[in-house]
Amino acid sequence: MTVSVRTPELVRQVEDWAGALGQSPQDVVEDALQSYLDAMEAEAIHRETEAFWRMQDELLAAYAGLHIAIYHKQVIDSDADPTALTRRVEQKFGYLPVLIAPVIKGQRKEIMWRGGRSE
Repeated sequence: MTVSVRTPELVRQVEDWAGALGQSPQDVVEDALQSYLDAMEAEAIHRETEAFWRMQDELLAAYAGLHIAIYHKQVIDSDADPTALTRRVEQKFGYLPVLIAPVIKGQRKEIMWRGGRSE
């Protein structure tokens, strides 16, 4: 994939930052883009988490004891095996942020997401 920066002012900013940081313009653009995508992911996961807690009663009625995957505030998949669920989510959604959570009454921990960088 090739991406071009076409706004002259933005090109100048990237070049100036590259010089100031002692990095290549490519590295500056990649770092900036990764930071932006990380922020987008965090915002999306926050929305999915809020949806999870708002839907808690409905989720308990339909998915108690299972792990669910939430994307765009909707349950997209579920499974008793979180590893199998994670694999399916990764295959379908790649790096997009998808919340995976156990549906357990009163449980407010062990929520994770798929997406972003693997570290």
